[in-house]
Amino acid sequence: MPYDSTYYGNILRTNFTNDINLAGLNTLFNYNASYDNIGVVINEYFQSNVSKLERNFSRDFNNFKAIVFYRLNPNFNSGAGIQNIFLTDDKNIETNRNNSTYLFSNFDYFPLQEITSNLRLGYKREDQIGEINSGLSGIFTANANNFFINDYMTNGQLVLAYEDLGGKKSHDYDIGASVFKVFSEAADNTGTIRYYSASDDFFFPASQTVANEFGVKNNKETRAEDYFFISDGLNYRLNEYSGVSISGNYFNRIVKKEYEYRSSSANALLENLYDTKILENNLELSASLDFTRYMINANARLFYIERSENHSLLNISGFSASQINELEKAEKNKNNNSRRTGLFGEIRYSFSNTNYFAAAGSASLLKYDTDFEDNYDDRDEFEMNMYLLHGYSNLRNFDIQTKFDYINSSLSYIYSQRSANNYKNKIYRLSSLSNFSPVNGLVTRNFLQVLANYTVYDFEDIVSQVQSFSYRQLSIRDSTSYLLIPEVEILFTGELKLYEQGQFNNGDFTVKPINYFEEQFYSPELIYSPYELLKFAAGFRYFQQIRYRYDNTEKSLAGIYRSYGPYGKIFLYLNRGSIVNLTGGLDFIRNSIGGFSDESFNLSLNLLWNI
Repeated sequence: MPYDSTYYGNILRTNFTNDINLAGLNTLFNYNASYDNIGVVINEYFQSNVSKLERNFSRDFNNFKAIVFYRLNPNFNSGAGIQNIFLTDDKNIETNRNNSTYLFSNFDYFPLQEITSNLRLGYKREDQIGEINSGLSGIFTANANNFFINDYMTNGQLVLAYEDLGGKKSHDYDIGASVFKVFSEAADNTGTIRYYSASDDFFFPASQTVANEFGVKNNKETRAEDYFFISDGLNYRLNEYSGVSISGNYFNRIVKKEYEYRSSSANALLENLYDTKILENNLELSASLDFTRYMINANARLFYIERSENHSLLNISGFSASQINELEKAEKNKNNNSRRTGLFGEIRYSFSNTNYFAAAGSASLLKYDTDFEDNYDDRDEFEMNMYLLHGYSNLRNFDIQTKFDYINSSLSYIYSQRSANNYKNKIYRLSSLSNFSPVNGLVTRNFLQVLANYTVYDFEDIVSQVQSFSYRQLSIRDSTSYLLIPEVEILFTGELKLYEQGQFNNGDFTVKPINYFEEQFYSPELIYSPYELLKFAAGFRYFQQIRYRYDNTEKSLAGIYRSYGPYGKIFLYLNRGSIVNLTGGLDFIRNSIGGFSDESFNLSLNLLWNI
């Protein structure tokens, strides 16, 4: 049973969008106020989405909470509240209809400035796909924030939550703490420990086999989870220029899934209706070194991660020996353990206050084993990333950053049954980003990128179309603004993108093109600011994609897609950082494939009001 998150500050935030494909509304309202010794807390979160396909599909979620309390003394509040959560979805999926109402008494106790606690106890009614349950629900939370015990700074959390709604029960017991200690000017240490035990019941439509055998409409799944986590991190300064950090963590997680109604028929595996247990262990170790002196900043990090996941059966009574053997195979097929080792390094050197150079690289190797004779997913994954970067600024009106990236990755399955998927991938990317202001009021921002992506399969199969391929791209973007007068600004944004997909022959490094695309985007915009807190903008968007295909070596036109139209914007800036942004536009859509044409009115509203 999850407990509430608390919103801070008085705020109303609304985002509304409506276009040809989707309509959505997302609203958050939070209000806290005190009048003498009486206080009010109201939280509301609402989300609604409509997908516009052949027919519209909508999904609504709402979480409302209100509390009224009375301050008996500076350390204790007492009051009452209500919370309602609902989810609806008009798709034909019964699990997408849930509603719960919670009436509760609320008590806040603050024994110290660093320690807070809250108790809620009351009555909850929950409707989950037509299964109505009600009863006692309570939750106690306590938090310690930056609480000092001698020289140890402690942060801790305690959660005790329990529900008994008759046919539905849940609990969540969570305790954790982290302790920070400074031993000297050169050394500090942070240790963390956490344990939680959680269980919840979920209703879902019964399978046909269960419905026929037990005469029920819905089935119930109980999911229980136990989790233990411990970590420690040590920071030590070797000298004024360098330091090391060593950290490690371990967690153990046990997840059990049990069903109220289990059929012993041959459909148990097909319907996935049998009780299971998952045991997960994870160990992470890392060490890092940093160095800073003069104009050099450098750091390096080495890490090792080991993880295992084991699946097994629970409550096998009622199944035949052959069924148990079949179900055990299905669960063992999910077992896996992995080991990942990685190294990262980065260095930055400033030649002067106008020039700097940076380089970084990382490499990691994953060894993934299934430990089951009928599972052939054992594999090795290697990835290496490198970049070189140079930056220049004349400290007045021009700066540029040039970067080269190289990415190399490979996937190698151990067994021949999956080796057709073995591949090597290389990506080369050269990019440049600059800002230039030749005169007052004129600013131009430019971006240029050249990219090449090559994927080579170790074993190519013409019949199954598993073949090596390439992707190459040139992208140019420009954004230029000019301030005519203090109230009027002109903005132009443009982008040109050329990219090609093809079959790649790694032996002689040749490409046989398959598809070629040309994309253009232009958007001139006029901005008018009659007042400091009010701004208007009007512009025009134009996007075009020309698609070509290759028959052998002949390039032919495959289609042209265009989208264009005017738009307008209004910005209203209010006090306390509040803002209203209204954007609307009309899009004309044309596609030469099938002679498709359409028009769409787009509208979006973004409201942020700090109350």
